[in-house]
Formats: sequence, C-alpha cells, structure tokens
Amino acid sequence: MKSLYSFNFISRLIFLLLTPVLFQLVGIGFIWHSIYWGVITAVVIIWGIFILISPLFGRIGCGWFCFMGTASDFASQHSIIKMKWKKPKIWVRFLIIVPFFTTAILFYFLNKEQNLTHNFEINLLYLKPNFDFHYQKVWMIDIGAALIFGLLLERRWVCKNLCFMGALCAAGANYSRLIPVIDKDKCTRCGKCEKDCLVRLPMLDYIENNKGLVTNSECILCGKCIDVCKFNAIKLKFVWNRKKYFRNH
Repeated sequence: MKSLYSFNFISRLIFLLLTPVLFQLVGIGFIWHSIYWGVITAVVIIWGIFILISPLFGRIGCGWFCFMGTASDFASQHSIIKMKWKKPKIWVRFLIIVPFFTTAILFYFLNKEQNLTHNFEINLLYLKPNFDFHYQKVWMIDIGAALIFGLLLERRWVCKNLCFMGALCAAGANYSRLIPVIDKDKCTRCGKCEKDCLVRLPMLDYIENNKGLVTNSECILCGKCIDVCKFNAIKLKFVWNRKKYFRNH
C-alpha cells in the first residue's frame, strides 16, 4: 500500500508523455467534437467509463489518467497563492457543463440538417490521433494553462472548479466505495497528510467528525496521504456500507 503513490505517479507521467501521440483519444475537450459530428469515439468511451465507475472507484480517471491534472500537480507544488480548502460550488460547475454540452448538441443538429452527422455510430478512431501543427498548438495551450493555473492558484483548483469532466466524475464519487480510511488510534494529528494532499483535502476534519472516513468527492485516490504518513494510519479500503461502518466504529 505504501508504494501506491509511486505507481500513481508513474501512471500519470506515462499518460502525460503519451498525450502528444494520443491527444484526440484522451483529451476531454474532444468529447465536444464527437458530439458535434455525432460519433461515439474513443475519448467518449474512455471518459464515459470513468464516469460510470466513479460510484465504485471514485475519481480514478482524474487521479491516474488526466494529463492536465498531472501538469497542474507539477506546478502547484510551488503555487504562489495558498488557499484554504473550499468545497466547489455546484452552480459554478453548471456554468461549465451546460455551455459545453449545449453548444456541442446545437452544432450536432446544425450538422444533421446538412447531412454531415453520423447518427452516433461507434467509430473509435474517427478523430485521428494525428499531431499536426494545429493540435500541437492546442496541446501546448492546454499544458501551459495547467501549469499557469497550478502556479497561481491552489492545488487542482481548475479540476475542482472549472473542469466539466471533474464535475461529472465528482457527482459519482460522492458514493464511491473505495476511499481513504484513517485509523484514529494510530493517527497523531500531525497534519502531514493534509499538507501534502494533491487536492488539499481537510483530512483532519474527517478524523474528528467522520470516523476517519475520507468521504470527499474531490479525492483522486492518488495515495499521497498513505505515502507520507509515518504511522501507517491511512489505508485505501472498500467501504461498502458507510452507515454500518459508523455504527461499528
């Protein structure tokens, strides 16, 4: 379990390095293009799966796969502005989600009138993974924006507040069965886990008020808290029945 964060880091680094090769297959922005053309592409399938499994495995897509989140993580270790944890506002997330899908659907119907759509046939490689100059610029803008936001704002601020995929995965992760569990008897309340958390979760609050269950939908299951805890007080566990856990602890 202690090596979980090492595997997580390697996973995210690999996907970050592979992104230029597979940009149209993993970049969540290309979901818009898929709807635009009326095609079920690889990026729709990949992120659709992450959304569907979020009630069981939480935000593993955000924490183990997203290249933008990884770029942000590198920069946010040196962020200029230190902000206290604040729960993302639902209305802000709707301001991101609604225009994204509304405009894509609107253009889909406009294309349909011109017989340009494909009636949502499955064509995984419809968006060719070519990395021409246009997509090189888009990729550099994405990475640059992630680095700048990471440096200027708190850890994964964009993921928590402006990413539509993060919002959709978080909705399912509210019910995630795979969560960090803190052993209150082993924990010394040193705060190291909270300080080093990649999304700055208020870990100590969950010790005092939630029986040690870190039931926060923003958790990306990276294992950083487990890695930095010197007392082996934190483990990643499947908690199938939270009410039963509360009764027994």
